[in-house]
Amino acid sequence: MLRSVVKFVLITEAFAVATFALGWWIVPVLAFILGMTLDRTRGPVRYATLCAAAGWLSLLLLDAARGPLLELASRFGGVMRVPSFALILLTLLFPALLAWSAASIGLAMKNSMSGARVADA
Repeated sequence: MLRSVVKFVLITEAFAVATFALGWWIVPVLAFILGMTLDRTRGPVRYATLCAAAGWLSLLLLDAARGPLLELASRFGGVMRVPSFALILLTLLFPALLAWSAASIGLAMKNSMSGARVADA
């Protein structure tokens, strides 16, 4: 149990640190790697999706601790005529969708490569 929690926290923070250092485009790269490397029985696509969204949530919490994030979301929400919580949810939905799509591709490639090896044997 503790091992899986530590793994989740480490991967989540890997998404957060990599995004902070390199930008949003690193999310699908990390998710693709997770889709290729994680065990198929554990649901690597769902795991990568949750880790990416949680990583970005930690970045949002860091920004909220340093500045008026909710006020900014309220102002942008007023300009866009959507509630402020919708902007925050969309901010978390973006990395989740990136991670979901890239991890799905990685898992499909892993499955096709392992299937090709079985057929060759």
